[in-house]
Amino acid sequence: MKTILIPILQGVEAKNILRTDIYRRLIAEPDARLVLLIASSQRRDYYEKEFNHERVAYEVLPPYRPRALDHVFSELKFKLVNNETFDLRRRMKREEGGSYFSYFTSLFFNRVFARSSVRKAVRWLDYLLVRQSFLAPLFDRYHPSIVFLAHLFDDAEIAILREAKKRGIKSIGFVNSWDKLTARAIIRLLPDELVVFNQIVKKEAMDFADMPAEKIFVGGIPNYDCYLTYKPASREEFCRTLGAAPEKRIIVYAPNGKYSALADGPMIDLLHSFIARSLIPNAELLVRFQPNDEIDRSVIERRPWLIYDMPGVRFSRGRGVDWDMTGADIQRLVDTLHHSSLLMCYTSSLSVDAAIFKKPVININFELEKIKKLSQSPIQYYQMTHYKNAINTGGIRVVSSPQELLTWVNDYLKSPQEDEEGRKRLVREQCGELDGRAGKRIAEFVLSRL
Repeated sequence: MKTILIPILQGVEAKNILRTDIYRRLIAEPDARLVLLIASSQRRDYYEKEFNHERVAYEVLPPYRPRALDHVFSELKFKLVNNETFDLRRRMKREEGGSYFSYFTSLFFNRVFARSSVRKAVRWLDYLLVRQSFLAPLFDRYHPSIVFLAHLFDDAEIAILREAKKRGIKSIGFVNSWDKLTARAIIRLLPDELVVFNQIVKKEAMDFADMPAEKIFVGGIPNYDCYLTYKPASREEFCRTLGAAPEKRIIVYAPNGKYSALADGPMIDLLHSFIARSLIPNAELLVRFQPNDEIDRSVIERRPWLIYDMPGVRFSRGRGVDWDMTGADIQRLVDTLHHSSLLMCYTSSLSVDAAIFKKPVININFELEKIKKLSQSPIQYYQMTHYKNAINTGGIRVVSSPQELLTWVNDYLKSPQEDEEGRKRLVREQCGELDGRAGKRIAEFVLSRL
């Protein structure tokens, strides 16, 4: 029996692996055993209740304590990507209290050293010089045949990859988000092969991770498989769970967590006023919060009339890590996309989800109350490399004023087919092969390497 070691250290890994056909196909293989490496005993117990199988073992990640050289390479990984996203982050860091000297030093370093030859040399030194042994007992106990790593931007997963490389164990990485290669860091150590969503991310893996094209497998987006096979709840049932009127059109506003927190309250009030004054007729507003971020409860408490959905299980207050979307949460997202008339948000991957469901998408490029800090201003994130790719498809309508927002909401409600070709292009470019088989395809790719 062959053993596959899979870290599930972040919520997005559970969403893209455990709750898709990747897990279901792997566990259906009679000669495969899965060892799931979990971040804490609390989360181990949580997942073990649902994903329990005789060929699935759970282990809590041993304490990861980086040493001096590990810290050096961990810091370097943020300095060796040259694009609009990292330039924006550099400006934000200076605004948060960094000196101009640090800003210009960092900028100069980036422009000189953010190139493929330097990244390759840094990876070689990283592998050669950093020494870790805390994972040796785990590898000795399970003797994995392959490791499947879905967050190679995390130093703990790099430690797992390092141990696998030392032992000559095959490794497959999975870039399981559209923004990680251009917005997170370089990948400190490269796996033997890499799985990506689409051709855009494949090119980014070649450009920013220096991964050879022949080592990259384009698999699609596994958590979108259910969008092709879904069975939505009836409109009456869905609206009853929310407290919404089934005869009214549902327009969805999706906050972007901490990135839009200061803008969300005023924007919700604006949309509510449009509806209350019948400027948007026969409609109700549904606010769908993010599952992977803390929510400013005052946004809800100050608005007793608000219809909202707050999906997800949160294990801590940390953004983007300690969360899970349950099967019920995923079903409610499907129901929301199916029954809604359009989606409004700042920068959000939900723009792609809505386009899959052929719903008009409006992105908001203004603030009702001027936000001074770049890091707290949601409109700054339109400068990010990955989001420019989405905007350039023509599938997302970007509005720059309340009047323009109102105009396009009503235009889309009257003619939802407007910008349809752009939305098709958005789906085509961002989803890769959208055929409901991405999870199985990726799992079979992993199994073929055993």
